[in-house]
Amino acid sequence: MTYSLRVLYGARQKSPSCVWYYIGKIGEWRDLYFYYWLIQGNGHVVLVDTGVPLNKPEDFDILNRSHQYVHKDCGHPREYVIEPQDALAKVGLTPADVTKVFITSTSSYATGNIELFTNADVYVSRLGWENVTKGDTMGLYENRVFFPKATMAYLQGPGKAKLHLVDDEEILPGLRFWWTGVHHRGSMAVTVQTAKGKVNFADAAFVYENLQEKRPIGCIESMEEWNTVYPRLMDADLVLPFHDSRLLENYPDGVIA
Repeated sequence: MTYSLRVLYGARQKSPSCVWYYIGKIGEWRDLYFYYWLIQGNGHVVLVDTGVPLNKPEDFDILNRSHQYVHKDCGHPREYVIEPQDALAKVGLTPADVTKVFITSTSSYATGNIELFTNADVYVSRLGWENVTKGDTMGLYENRVFFPKATMAYLQGPGKAKLHLVDDEEILPGLRFWWTGVHHRGSMAVTVQTAKGKVNFADAAFVYENLQEKRPIGCIESMEEWNTVYPRLMDADLVLPFHDSRLLENYPDGVIA
């Protein structure tokens, strides 16, 4: 089975090279883009990530403060955020149309609006979920950096039956969701079969240089995981960087396959 794949812009963040490139390009800055990845086919509408918690002011502030540990200019400017319901509306969809939500990172820039998708099954890294609910083993952040308060209340309450914890699983024929680590304990990759062949993407690679130069991201928790994940990530017909603004230059309408 094959699916269509497109990216929808969600937010941006001004980031220095120490975030997106390991020990190099000192002094360079670029805008990292945060996307909604839309997979459609075989009667399913799959949304990968649900965007930053813009309309949860306390949680949005917590998220931005966590990024400003790097530099005061980092963060998600409110004026550059497009909420998921608005991004979906541009392609004729609503949150009610989404049948599955994949969360690639247990961070509120990806989890920020899960509770909007009440018709969707939600897929999250098992290790990432346990890391949050049992206490962040890295000890770096407060829990609301991972899941906004209202989002966690949904997942532990009315949405509990729709929550699926995943290690490495074919969710649908031709659509696999698998753990990478590297960036976060809850980081996951997506493998999707399309008309262009197998496509891989994950937040283990932020920008094209991470893939082309085999140079890991700077914001890395495990180099060992990068060395393990990189060959698997590259084993595809098309491999996409997760936060590169140039995706919208290479695919101006967001349609990848």
